[in-house]
Amino acid sequence: MDVLVLRPERAAIRTAEALDRLGLRAVLAPVLSIEAMDSPIPEGPFDAVLATSANGLRKLKNRPEIADLVEVPLIAVGDRTAAAGREAGFAVVHVADGDGRALVAEVVARFSKPARFLHAAGADRAFDVAGALGTHGHRVDVVELYRAVAATRLPEPAVETLRSGRPAAVLHHSRRIAETFIALTGAIGLGEAARALPHAALALRVAEPLMAAGCPSVAVADRPDEPALLAALDRLIGGASPSGAERSK
Repeated sequence: MDVLVLRPERAAIRTAEALDRLGLRAVLAPVLSIEAMDSPIPEGPFDAVLATSANGLRKLKNRPEIADLVEVPLIAVGDRTAAAGREAGFAVVHVADGDGRALVAEVVARFSKPARFLHAAGADRAFDVAGALGTHGHRVDVVELYRAVAATRLPEPAVETLRSGRPAAVLHHSRRIAETFIALTGAIGLGEAARALPHAALALRVAEPLMAAGCPSVAVADRPDEPALLAALDRLIGGASPSGAERSK
């Protein structure tokens, strides 16, 4: 079976390798690309750096301020982001349980007194980490290091797959990806074919645009990580034919 992988190219290659191990054929069709931003980084000192994506840390690694920032702990949203932090030079890395709320919980557990943090972030954020930590008396300086830019047309590999009629499914790693896919397929008359496919979403928030568009077969990962997303995909194509969304537990 073909599986459309819509995330940015670097991450899509990693997903393709995971799909290959499952005996599935990845069709790489990124509908977003990552661009660096030159936002100024505030002066410290900081008690820790917070990271909600590996992309932010990859961009931070190329900034001269990284030499000072790696001297404080990094609190990463999950394992993949933590690995990018170590690659950037952070020696002390704490790992949260996969999403922004879990990151906030990790910070609150480690810092009982008001502290100052730098959040290495993207322009689009699913959860307001700074606002949540502010309610606990912490100060968070947010620096936007990258943005995700939507494609203006559906990549040709996705067009070919949708027109071929071959069995296929779609992976959605972010809400922006889901929204862009629905918009781009509709713009070229392939909306009905796209909606009819099984869709696996990383979280309920990611699935919402798919459900709003009328996709009848949507599964939501039990956790916001790729193994859980692939498990949701397996539920869709491995036997059951869900009607509507399987919500996160």
